[in-house]
Amino acid sequence: MTPDDIPVPLRIARQAARTPDATAVSAPEGELTYRMLDRRARAVAGELRAAGAGPEDTVLVGVGRGADWAAAVLGTWYAGAAPLLVDPAAPDERLRALLAATGTRHAVVTGHLAAAGLHRRYGGELFWAGTRGDTEADGPEPAAVRPGSLAYVLFTSGSTGSPKPVAVGHAGLARQTGALAERYGLTAADRVLQFAAPAFDVALEEALPTWCTGGTAVFVADNVVSPAELEPFLTERAVTLVNLPTPYWAQWAKDVERRPRPLPSALRHVVIGSDAGRTADLVRWYAAGGPPVTSAYGLTESTITATCHEAHAEALADTADEVIPLGVPLPGVRAYVLDEALNRTADGEAGELYLAGACLARGYHDRPALTAERFVADPFAAGPGERMYRTGDRVRRAADGTLRFLGRTDDQVKIRGHRVELKEVETAVAAHPDVLDVVARAVRHGGEPQLAAYVAAVPGRPLDGAELRRHLATRVPGHLVPARVCVLPRLPRTPGGKLDVRALPDPFPREPTSTEPLRLPEPA
Repeated sequence: MTPDDIPVPLRIARQAARTPDATAVSAPEGELTYRMLDRRARAVAGELRAAGAGPEDTVLVGVGRGADWAAAVLGTWYAGAAPLLVDPAAPDERLRALLAATGTRHAVVTGHLAAAGLHRRYGGELFWAGTRGDTEADGPEPAAVRPGSLAYVLFTSGSTGSPKPVAVGHAGLARQTGALAERYGLTAADRVLQFAAPAFDVALEEALPTWCTGGTAVFVADNVVSPAELEPFLTERAVTLVNLPTPYWAQWAKDVERRPRPLPSALRHVVIGSDAGRTADLVRWYAAGGPPVTSAYGLTESTITATCHEAHAEALADTADEVIPLGVPLPGVRAYVLDEALNRTADGEAGELYLAGACLARGYHDRPALTAERFVADPFAAGPGERMYRTGDRVRRAADGTLRFLGRTDDQVKIRGHRVELKEVETAVAAHPDVLDVVARAVRHGGEPQLAAYVAAVPGRPLDGAELRRHLATRVPGHLVPARVCVLPRLPRTPGGKLDVRALPDPFPREPTSTEPLRLPEPA
């Protein structure tokens, strides 16, 4: 077994044995050394094993950002099980659906989920484990995790109207963790910001390469919201590397252009992702003296990052209006640009991006038909049985191998860094008893894409857009709630019965209406 094939939890356990007194976690509530993190994780693992959790079992991890999240994820792996990462603020209906879809019977929760008694709310078989445990006692040895076993499950938006559970294996996670640690040059001296929401797979990408190289994961405080608030936090905690959503970083770049000032001195590298970036913002960033930027691209189905682009300042001449390229694949990742007949396109020609290699997820948990639709046979593989994943992204490959993003082949959009299938939004809206017809669109407003829903009410039933949004907020995650709901007498249709997009009104008029955007809490 090569170093890149060693499962991540085993690497972290070995790191804890080598550097027990080094700081693994720096969080607003305090710090954990590697010894403390290891012991706390073993305490969680002991409770889960006693409740019957083991290999191929999913464990709902509904924990907010911080030391408890670190112990919950690692402890689940130490038990031999796989975390099902969820937003601890998710509506009850959403949690019930996720648990039912995966057959999950165990949970590690804190905060409002623990206070409300998750095990009582969702069935007596669901186990509720605290995460603090006895950090002075040695718990059981970590389970022997096999490379082919289930590592974690994450849900993404589904084109059929229901979320899709992506099942990621330990082999792919190990390869990607090692590749990114090497790509970013991580060492034990690094202090890496943990910025992503705990139910986002990027949270794993921030923490795991850090712990596998002996560094410190610095969890951002909940009251740090804007880039102006992030800057002093990075300075105070001497953060060396950050991984930020592209729109958030772009806002930071514009802000430092307007108000020039020294950036945090310890910061040596910035990674951006979850959305396409523009080179105009890179020009601003480098003009302000910002550190090097890497643009990362990937999907949950490719075990997070699959390609990277080193966005150097000297390559920005005459490209201020272009989108930052997707870059080139990480080691072990194969990227194909194919036409509709699955033939390779020539350099410079558009096609759909397919990803292959060790990076691929196992598929969709207990969804063989959906897995077969998106994970298809790889005709270019060296051996039989290999698969490739249809990303749905249109790209072209330059002569030097760099991939450039052109758009989507379907209706999927990015909202605040989340992949959103418009069909899932429409299904959620249509579930309201007063809605007769609905269509969802992504509309650029305030510089960013926003969700808008156009609805027609059941005859005789008055429907208020703001009330409909409040109804949705209790049932689906915030990124699936439209920023604006427009109630129309009927949806405009062409003579052939298709939606007439050009006839839809502007969902963001200058004058406020009854559908003024509802301020929704962001994920913890």
